[in-house]
Amino acid sequence: MAKVRMGWQAPGVRQGIPFVVAFLLVSLMVAPALAQSGRGRLQGLVTDPEGNPIAGVEVSAFNAEQTPDTYAVTTDEDGRWAVLGLSNDSWRFTFRKQGFIPLEIDANVNGFGRNPNMDVTLEPYEAPVGGVAVGEVAGRELFDEGNALFDQEEYEAAIGKWEEFAVVNPGFYQVYVNIGNAYKELGDLEEAKAAYEKVLAQDPAESRSLANLAELLVREGKSEEAIPLFERVIEQSPDDPAVFYNVAELYFQQRVADKAVNYYKRALQIDPSFLPAQKQMGFAYVNMNEIDLAIAAFEKFLEMAPADNPDVPLVQQILDALRAGI
Repeated sequence: MAKVRMGWQAPGVRQGIPFVVAFLLVSLMVAPALAQSGRGRLQGLVTDPEGNPIAGVEVSAFNAEQTPDTYAVTTDEDGRWAVLGLSNDSWRFTFRKQGFIPLEIDANVNGFGRNPNMDVTLEPYEAPVGGVAVGEVAGRELFDEGNALFDQEEYEAAIGKWEEFAVVNPGFYQVYVNIGNAYKELGDLEEAKAAYEKVLAQDPAESRSLANLAELLVREGKSEEAIPLFERVIEQSPDDPAVFYNVAELYFQQRVADKAVNYYKRALQIDPSFLPAQKQMGFAYVNMNEIDLAIAAFEKFLEMAPADNPDVPLVQQILDALRAGI
């Protein structure tokens, strides 16, 4: 999920921080995120409309620009799956099993570790009409056409195809996640919200729609309103460090560094190797003027991070400046 970092000063940086340290902090906070390939993990649960887990679902992640470009797993007897080794990029996830309408979802993956759960519901094919199952012909074709148009950045056309698909398959409400994403790309935040709310009307706990709504509120400068939505996502994914990390980032943007630290810590309690939380906790401590704690957090980050992590050189500079009191 994108995190806004705008302006000349990092969010919440207190006055009185040594100039060199403040300069390095701003440089790192406004720098574009860089990929760290091969460490991302995404997992989830596949169920039927009654909430029963579906075993044997083929789950694949595809990105033509990566090597390898495809990862494939199968859900276990509890309907759970996990894909490891994903790079920091956008991936297309496909869920298939005979007797169910295939589902495809585009998702941005955090390449530094675990990501929010992708829990999905697969709809069974409708009873054949005139000897032909609706989901096998018209529904699937329209859905695939929408995906292709979305990839071509033809968002309005993609929305049209997915809306046709929704008419053919009225029970397949998850398609409105895709519709909301397309509206979001068009910058039409109100229509995007309406699409996500259609999903939540059917499934109030659907974590992707909750997280997307929270992201839209952040874009509108309403981070305080977004935080309760992320906390609802936490209720659905209490073991997911990325969810706690996102809430921490929102508190950090609101200059509530002490609460941000609490959520960074909760992310690290779940996954002690979750590098983004370890790094950002150091920034939060600097903003609280807790320099000794900031030094300890940055030292821990450097112990954990591989040598090729793109943040290592600048974090080392910040750490050296903090130690020297520059």
